[in-house]
Amino acid sequence: MSLERIKAARGRPKTLDRDHVLEVAMDAYWKEDIGNLSLNEICRRCDVSKPGLYREFLNEDGLMKAVIIKYQKEVLNPVLEMLNSEAPFRETLNNLVSFATSVADTKDAPRGCLLIKMRESRMHLGEATRAQIDFIQEQALSAYRAWLERSQAKGEFNADMSSEFAATYIDAQLSHAASQLARGENQLIVKKMLLVAFSMLVE
Repeated sequence: MSLERIKAARGRPKTLDRDHVLEVAMDAYWKEDIGNLSLNEICRRCDVSKPGLYREFLNEDGLMKAVIIKYQKEVLNPVLEMLNSEAPFRETLNNLVSFATSVADTKDAPRGCLLIKMRESRMHLGEATRAQIDFIQEQALSAYRAWLERSQAKGEFNADMSSEFAATYIDAQLSHAASQLARGENQLIVKKMLLVAFSMLVE
């Protein structure tokens, strides 16, 4: 190979596998302390250069935003579909409990909810990521309210509270359960506590 070709090969940037980077980053942010996880460490685990990552995501904030969008599509959107279904109120509520307290069988699988974890780590997030999290949060609350109002119209939700308050209450209880799981608390106990908390919605 000529010297010119060697130089050209060395100067040619590696093709960055965006999906691989997002998978690795999402797994890392989900399992570890976001505040102690450097961008250099993400690059090392993905075997990509920092300039290459910057070219793809602009900065760390851009990477985190892309990660939470990926999480939204893969994990959270099925919950919105659940809320938009015509299933009975109690059935959907039980499905929410099962979703929120599910834990993968593999030992090294992440626990809890990445969205909740990022909400609790706002001080370590950039502006774009915080805005995306706020958008997802409002989207979820709107979906809860619409589901509750439909259930109320069908006579399935009769608790003495407004749909707005009930939506906020449901979100808070699900968030608390996710945080408990992330801390390693017993799954069955967390599920029982969540069922007790939601029992006031079906009386």
